[in-house]
Amino acid sequence: MSQLKYINTIIISIILTTSIFTGFVLREFRSLQSYMGYIAENGKSALFHEEYINQNIAFRLSRAFSSAPSGNSATGKKYVNICNYAESLNGVYGLNLVSQTLPMLSGTLQTHNPSCASWARDVPSLSHVLGSAVGVVSKYSFSNYSGYVFNNTRYYIDLKDNYIYINKIIDTNYYTFNNWLVSDNGRIDIDLSAKTINIDGSALVDLRQGENIISHIYKDGYTHKNIISMITPVFQHEEIKGLFITDVNIDDLATSFYTAERPLLWRFLSLYVTDNATGDKITFHRPALKSFTPISYQENMTRYYTLHIKMDGIYLLISIFWLVVIYLVGTWVLCRYARKQLDRHLSLSRDNITDALTGLYNRKVLTSLLEQKIQELLCNNIAVTVISIDSDGLKKINDTLGHHMGDRAIQSLGKALAQSIRKSDYGIRLGGDEFSLILIDYSLTKSHEVIKRIQAYLQSIDEDKIVAFSYGSYQMTAGDTLETALLKADKLLYQHKRNKYGEKASSR
Repeated sequence: MSQLKYINTIIISIILTTSIFTGFVLREFRSLQSYMGYIAENGKSALFHEEYINQNIAFRLSRAFSSAPSGNSATGKKYVNICNYAESLNGVYGLNLVSQTLPMLSGTLQTHNPSCASWARDVPSLSHVLGSAVGVVSKYSFSNYSGYVFNNTRYYIDLKDNYIYINKIIDTNYYTFNNWLVSDNGRIDIDLSAKTINIDGSALVDLRQGENIISHIYKDGYTHKNIISMITPVFQHEEIKGLFITDVNIDDLATSFYTAERPLLWRFLSLYVTDNATGDKITFHRPALKSFTPISYQENMTRYYTLHIKMDGIYLLISIFWLVVIYLVGTWVLCRYARKQLDRHLSLSRDNITDALTGLYNRKVLTSLLEQKIQELLCNNIAVTVISIDSDGLKKINDTLGHHMGDRAIQSLGKALAQSIRKSDYGIRLGGDEFSLILIDYSLTKSHEVIKRIQAYLQSIDEDKIVAFSYGSYQMTAGDTLETALLKADKLLYQHKRNKYGEKASSR
């Protein structure tokens, strides 16, 4: 019962530690789920910042164009000097068509309009706005933007003078923005060009009314990658003069959503944006390793786009590794402690029912539990034989050879008994020189074999030939108790002693 109690204690303890471990794992799991939302909000904030920059530049352009001199007065020496830098390449006119030749302009201007005077007057405004406003962050912005470095392609499309200005040097030998430079009677056709960047009709109507819009996902002709464009109208004296566009490509999206606080997590994330209308997708980050996906998160970024974030299970295993180690070590320590206590308890229990002189059981083993076990064996027709054993002449040994020799005789007899029975049997020292054997699954006839083994073993270890014993064997029957069986075996023992020594045999 005590052993069962300790085993139950171990089981309960393991269940408790497992419950605590599971609670911590669930907490970490929910924390990671929440962090997916943080990634989404942080990335959206960075994109909103880019949208803010796009609108800010469009506003500066609008203000610069509206305040610039117009008419013939705008074609003075200043603009003539700009036209001195005008270039022509493969039917395309403009500035910085291959490399930077005009110092005041950091990007490339392409057009099919050969009249330099008509677009040269815009150059001071272009250089002023694009040169100083890109890095501006308003202190009143709602964006949580915190210093990501983007490499967005930004460009201005002028609908009046039919040119496109890109914020970086483009080698016109290899690429011309023909999708925007398509002319109809010398003018850029916004309806035709809008189709090339996948702007739907309703969005185009909103754009003509002066609203900011975004495109659907489309394949960029310059980078040959799927991108999204932010488009803001640019005004001159309250009329739309052109469009300012920021392209958001794969690298920009990856920069927006990068988990700077958890760089290791970034290696185990899959991120992509899907177009709700077209079903197109931009996958902007893939995990270094793929196993299983315990956490999936999605959120609508706009009415057009849904963001998808998936975390690979390897990161979850890494993040809870310390919990696993603590759980395993804690469970091992707990089991070791419980095992140690169980062994200590068993040792104490064994010492309590063990005879110190012979190593056999003492009479404390004769409990109701043993009685119950024997009765169950008898009910199942399993033979149980009880043998009472008594050392012969122990008093004479003590009187003539000394008590140490008497103890030695008892030890020798006890050792012979222990070596002659099985582990399933019981060898008991009742006290003094009185012993009892309880043989399980041994008939009376078969029990004689045990007596022979005892006698043979004594002959091999009793060098002084001082040990002798008498015995009485009784096979239990239905209705017998262990107490009555021991009494019956005792009677047979006395009978055996009288037969050996006659009436001189001493009684107990």
